[in-house]
Amino acid sequence: MLPVLWWRSVFKKKAFPGIAERLGRLPDALRSDGRVAIWMHACSVGETLSLQPLIEGLAARYPESRLVLSTTTQGGNKVAREKYTKIVGDRIFYFPVDQPAIVRRVLSTIKPAILIIVDTEIWPNLLREARRCDIPVVLVNGRISDKSFRWYRWLSCVLAPVLACYRMILTKDQVDADRLRQMGAPASRVLVSGNMKYDVAVSDVSGERRQALDLALGISATPGPVIVAGSTHEGEEELLFAALALLREKPATASVRLLLAPRHIERTESVIALAQKYGLSVSRRSENSPAHAAAVMLLDTHGELAAAYQFADVAFVGGTVAPIGGHSIMEPALFGKAIVVGPHMENFGNMVDEFIQAGALIQIVKLESTLGQQAERFAEKFEMLLTDPARATAMGHAASEIFEKSKGATKIAINAISQILEDAQS
Repeated sequence: MLPVLWWRSVFKKKAFPGIAERLGRLPDALRSDGRVAIWMHACSVGETLSLQPLIEGLAARYPESRLVLSTTTQGGNKVAREKYTKIVGDRIFYFPVDQPAIVRRVLSTIKPAILIIVDTEIWPNLLREARRCDIPVVLVNGRISDKSFRWYRWLSCVLAPVLACYRMILTKDQVDADRLRQMGAPASRVLVSGNMKYDVAVSDVSGERRQALDLALGISATPGPVIVAGSTHEGEEELLFAALALLREKPATASVRLLLAPRHIERTESVIALAQKYGLSVSRRSENSPAHAAAVMLLDTHGELAAAYQFADVAFVGGTVAPIGGHSIMEPALFGKAIVVGPHMENFGNMVDEFIQAGALIQIVKLESTLGQQAERFAEKFEMLLTDPARATAMGHAASEIFEKSKGATKIAINAISQILEDAQS
């Protein structure tokens, strides 16, 4: 990969941050000082945010320990520093390249008592070196998508020795647990704990954050319904703008506004240009714009989407029209919002089935070929819910009930981690 990184840096002008850390040269703040070190790893922004209840819970249970946090992406590193510096301090770094010598150097510097990895990241050399050093590794929020499983199940002979290096694998549901066992994970080490992202939604929606959003975007000061679209990708924003323009032409929905949170905020300028193409005014959260809301309110900040869903009359979850596989539907469910998604929810198949069966979600399974036809389809669904508050309320209530019965994964994870730590230190 070194030639690729050099080419990106020189010709594409794309910096690759944290090179020294990725090669095992960690700052002194990460060097062991004799206290129990708990190393947690999350890949990118979504996984980093999902760690919040676990980090807070472990900090409360082990106040004398040293919490250490790594991320893979630059966005994840930025979010970690914004959200967790008060708890973790300056012990935040980039995940090392998975090569034996580099991994050994990192482990010898940190000397972790345990390593906790969120979501299904399988790093063979790190796992082998951790086992050699008798460092337990726990996987939390484990999941295997349909697409990944089609490949992984044929590699069980290769994966089984690697998966055996995990001391414990905590999965989101029984389907993921069964898949990991079929891939070769020891059955006795796989436990269904539930999805910690349900607990994230609860921990990240303070009244202060809601008020700050409201004032910055002028949401309550402007009458009319709000569609909140979270974690959108390229192609989805234009579809939503086209649908919004159609809705605002109709008397019954003329005052509707869109609160939009792109998945990658570096695309903000291009998203604004698209909105203006459809004649829609735009305000930005980062600029603490006006006292009255624009047609499009752009959430160009990290970590505020969960709170933003509180303002929704209808919620759209991104990554479902673009072939991404979908993003979390837990936050709108927390607030009892009617949810609309596109056809691509492969990452949450069994969860989506439960929501659909309960009448808590509308999925547009098949989309027409042209943008205009797709916009008309979404505008039709939005209009139906915006003009029938009783139906939207019933959908939201069903979503809220599913959410309430699904909480508690963090507590299960902390108890499992605590038991492993106690066993390791006894």
